[in-house]
Amino acid sequence: MAFPVDFIERLKSANPIAEVMGEYVTTKRAGRDYVCLCPFHNEKTPSCYIHPDREFFHCFGCGAGGDVITFIMKYRNLDYVEAIKYLAERANMEVPLDSYGGAAQNGTRERRQRMYEMNKEAAKFFYSQLSTEGGRRCVQYLMQTRGLSVETIKRYRMGCAPNSWSALKKHMMSLGYTERELEEASLISRSKNNTKNSFDFFVDRAMFPFYDLTGHIVGFGGRTLGDDKRKYLNSRDTLVYNKNKFLFSMNIAKNAAVKSRQILLCEGNLDVISLTQAGFENAVASCGTALTPEQVRLISSYADEVVICYDSDEAGQKATRKAIDLLSAAGLKTRVISMKGAKDPDEFIRKFGSQTFEAMLNTADGSVNYELKRAESQFDMETDTGRLAYKDAALAIINKLESPVERDLYGHKVAERIGVSFQVFEAEMQRFSKKKYYAGKKRELNDTLRFAGRQDKVNHEAAAHPKENSAEEQIISYLCGNPDYFRRIKDILPPEKFVTEFNRRVYSFIYGRMASGEDWTMAAMNESFSFEELGSIARIQERVRAEGIDEQTADECVQALLSYVPKPGSGSDVTIDELEALRQNKRKKLSQGNQ
Repeated sequence: MAFPVDFIERLKSANPIAEVMGEYVTTKRAGRDYVCLCPFHNEKTPSCYIHPDREFFHCFGCGAGGDVITFIMKYRNLDYVEAIKYLAERANMEVPLDSYGGAAQNGTRERRQRMYEMNKEAAKFFYSQLSTEGGRRCVQYLMQTRGLSVETIKRYRMGCAPNSWSALKKHMMSLGYTERELEEASLISRSKNNTKNSFDFFVDRAMFPFYDLTGHIVGFGGRTLGDDKRKYLNSRDTLVYNKNKFLFSMNIAKNAAVKSRQILLCEGNLDVISLTQAGFENAVASCGTALTPEQVRLISSYADEVVICYDSDEAGQKATRKAIDLLSAAGLKTRVISMKGAKDPDEFIRKFGSQTFEAMLNTADGSVNYELKRAESQFDMETDTGRLAYKDAALAIINKLESPVERDLYGHKVAERIGVSFQVFEAEMQRFSKKKYYAGKKRELNDTLRFAGRQDKVNHEAAAHPKENSAEEQIISYLCGNPDYFRRIKDILPPEKFVTEFNRRVYSFIYGRMASGEDWTMAAMNESFSFEELGSIARIQERVRAEGIDEQTADECVQALLSYVPKPGSGSDVTIDELEALRQNKRKKLSQGNQ
């Protein structure tokens, strides 16, 4: 065992699975459990269930499943040991030395601290370059082209990455940092064709350090000063920087947001810096990624309202619509500014000033009105065809609203705009809602059917041995929920009595661990089974709760395996009549369990 059982138990207790998954997906209560959209396949209707009492999750759509360690391994693309260390760091726990020879938690802490120091030294280097001959062009760009003051440049600790492929690398190595450390911190890169050749990650760019909420520099963003087609370049994800969680300037904006309960959401770093310089210190931006659920959760910690200040071009408007959905799902009030005469907040401030921007901010429309106006602008409202097309677009917008009051309010507006009575339009809303509901159910069923074959592929022999496979799964399921049952069956049901190879491997693992007093839970299985296999194991463990398997049923399943005799020359051991009898028996048990 790589890690002590008591440590794994404490680790999982300190990282409740519903809480951890809630940092990555939006969860909702469903009795004792939680339900969410599965993060491992696309779906519209939630099919992923989180069971806090049993400390695992299972998706009925794609079959994914496992415990909190499994989830972190898959979601963050980590191996078992890395996932353990990640969760330990999250819970501020010390990691004991393990059989892999890995260092304890302090090793990760030391690496993190060293990376903070690396980024700090790199920021000093970039800032110092502003005073050099090569940095003049960057200063001219920041002050003359972008209109930033010396105070603003100092406040954000902006700098310049020189037009050199090795200047930063040489400077950092002179301070004692290795190439491996610099690469891990995303300060240098390696050639794809010659991996021995490394070079500076940021070259010929105006630089913007990324500060976290505690004031550490976790990464950088760079705006090209030359003809690089990549106008903006941001650090890769590292031990201290995750682009999906990070918001530029949140370290400044959080103080203003707590007072006003409002955040200004922008697309680019320079939009945020221009707004902050103009006195709007509650501005933030995502870096190199569309708005994410993790960033929305961060915003909701400081604000109740978000004003979207994205660019006025088509890409910006598309991003606005996606942001509205995410922010609204998190319960945040959302408004959208409509900039005329400028493509982004930075240009608007420079052209029209802060007072005009503040007036525009105060009159920013709500997200629903914004979407309705945008939909209306796409159709010729002077024609019946145009009004009918707008009606369909408006129905889709209004149907997303949870509040009956909001649906009624905006329904009246749309009815008046297309020239019909509200009663008529209300009937349309009801029909549309029902249609969307049944369409969602159909998609959910199709998803389940689409993934059903994939689930069966884990146990290749299940189709040929349906009766034995069912018995094996019920034994495993009951045993996991009732480990004391092992004493009754350990001498009469060795693993070799299992018919299907996959179930035999699962049972053999549990059997061996229980016999030796070691950890047999899913936490230990993470080392021995693939993510897809763990999903099937999670599904198997669901059977006790779903079907009400009791000790008598488990005993019957044991007898079914003990009496199993392979039929020579036959690929399947059951007849059509037997299959039908199994189905009827299952229906009977389900109906009894629901009574």
